[in-house]
Amino acid sequence: MQCILREKLLEHSISLAQVSAIYRSEAQDFVDAYIRWLEQSERELASLRTPISILLQAEKSLVTAVLDGYVPAIVQNEKSARKRQRAIAAHSLERISKEIHAKIEGIDHLLGQIREKLCHAIAVLATKEPDLYPALGANQQSIDAIWRKLAVLPETVPMFNYFCAALASTDRNYVMMDIIANIVGNRMPA
Repeated sequence: MQCILREKLLEHSISLAQVSAIYRSEAQDFVDAYIRWLEQSERELASLRTPISILLQAEKSLVTAVLDGYVPAIVQNEKSARKRQRAIAAHSLERISKEIHAKIEGIDHLLGQIREKLCHAIAVLATKEPDLYPALGANQQSIDAIWRKLAVLPETVPMFNYFCAALASTDRNYVMMDIIANIVGNRMPA
């Protein structure tokens, strides 16, 4: 599930950059665009049960409160209401952006560790089955074949059990597809 969350966060990060561009262009609808982004992102990420959706909801409440007249301490009272709203939305956007990027980096780190362990297990498997690499293709059948072989080779059974306990099947397939694509791309021509 981490790979799905990562891809969704990347998608929302890209659309957040587009909202940020509205701010830079001095467009009047920046705050409205940001609130729409918060609502859409919160709705889509809530189904993945990530704490970021709670943060998005809190930020939406803060921006809405500012639209209703609330003046947080971080903005100056002498600014116009429109400038206060834009400043709070921009500050919120920055916080959300940092949080999303930190979460993506955390997921990348976790998947990197899993990738390293899977590479090691596949390398051990390849030493026992010399025909493994030439038969691989970047497809689900190759992932399934490697997965079945990891389950029966005595040297890789402990790692197989670890992966079963630690990984959702989507994360396993995501990482293994990347590994297999590297193997296929780097193998020597016959």
